[in-house]
Amino acid sequence: MVTSDALLGLALILVAAKLGGIASARFGLPTVFGQLCAGVLLGPAAFHLLHSSNPLDIASELGAVILMFVAGLETDVAQMRRVGIAAFLSASGGVILPFAAGTALARVFGFALLPSLFVGTLLTATSVSISAQTLQELGRLRSREGTTILGAAVIDDVLGLIVLSLVITVGAGSGSLLPLVRTAAFFPIAIFVGLKIVPILGSWAARLSIEGAGLLMAVIIALVYAWSAESLGNVAAITGAYLAGLVVARTEVASHALDGTKAIGYGLLIPVFFVDVGIQSNFSGLASAPAFISLLIVIAVLTKVVGCAFGAAVGGFNAGAAARVGVGMISRGEVALVVATIGHQAGTIDDGIYAAAVAMTLITTLLTPVLLRLVYANHVEERNQEVVVAPSLFSTVLAEGSE
Repeated sequence: MVTSDALLGLALILVAAKLGGIASARFGLPTVFGQLCAGVLLGPAAFHLLHSSNPLDIASELGAVILMFVAGLETDVAQMRRVGIAAFLSASGGVILPFAAGTALARVFGFALLPSLFVGTLLTATSVSISAQTLQELGRLRSREGTTILGAAVIDDVLGLIVLSLVITVGAGSGSLLPLVRTAAFFPIAIFVGLKIVPILGSWAARLSIEGAGLLMAVIIALVYAWSAESLGNVAAITGAYLAGLVVARTEVASHALDGTKAIGYGLLIPVFFVDVGIQSNFSGLASAPAFISLLIVIAVLTKVVGCAFGAAVGGFNAGAAARVGVGMISRGEVALVVATIGHQAGTIDDGIYAAAVAMTLITTLLTPVLLRLVYANHVEERNQEVVVAPSLFSTVLAEGSE
């Protein structure tokens, strides 16, 4: 049974998350920034009002699962087809270079291989919510660069989750090939079930006279996919939740699932997750490694800009446009925080790396709108011009699979 203290703590978390989100929005920042700061203030890093507990951990884990399920539901696979090869190359550069540089940095500072791989994985993430908001304010969201940034972010999330799954598989290995076999078997089975069975379940739920049947079915599918990913596929539960979102998006209950899970998620569970991330952050570890955190932030910014810009340039952008794409991909966010939480809870990364990951997320979130405005300050082009870029083979296959 949940204790009364846990209920009071949950109420305090929700109030703090709301106030933090409002304050953050006042400064033109995403609500997640304020929610993270609220958790830091409530936790041991500041006022010691709240500490991690079993009920809080459960609610936080559910929040991460719902967050990634919603991300899957909202993924526009067809967008990959529209932005084409430039977005794919940009996303690839923005994953490969940060992963390699982050892993190398951690190794130079003496971390073991697995924690180093987690550091590299942290740097692969991209959160374009603040970039999209800034581009909208500048009237550039539907420009060639804006469209490419949005499409690259979708591909970036997919590639980042693949990297995370591989890193977890390596960490679970004990000289046996079984973890790799389980992982290799999980994805085709999950996709087959998603294409053949999930639509049938969705159609059945849509025809039931029970109120909320579609939403209930969607949540059940998300939880089963999350469980099977971790327990059977040897990959992160959030990977399964993201896959569940992709397949449920193709069913008759997609709209009910999206509306309902966003209400449940953003109204309750997702704010708990972000505040809990802040609560678990112990920034005392940063004082012992200021050089590491400083270089981590510098590398996080530079490798995204260089990697994504190089990919965009290879995809046909000129130097200025490629640089704008790179800057638009700097901000880390939800996925980076989820990856950090997974590594921290598993004991793979210590308090210092975890706090560094949270600090890196906060700082890149602050930098992105400032840098975007700077790179667009002297740029002249027709605003809000929608551009359709020729599709790549990769994006075409994905798009056809979603039809």
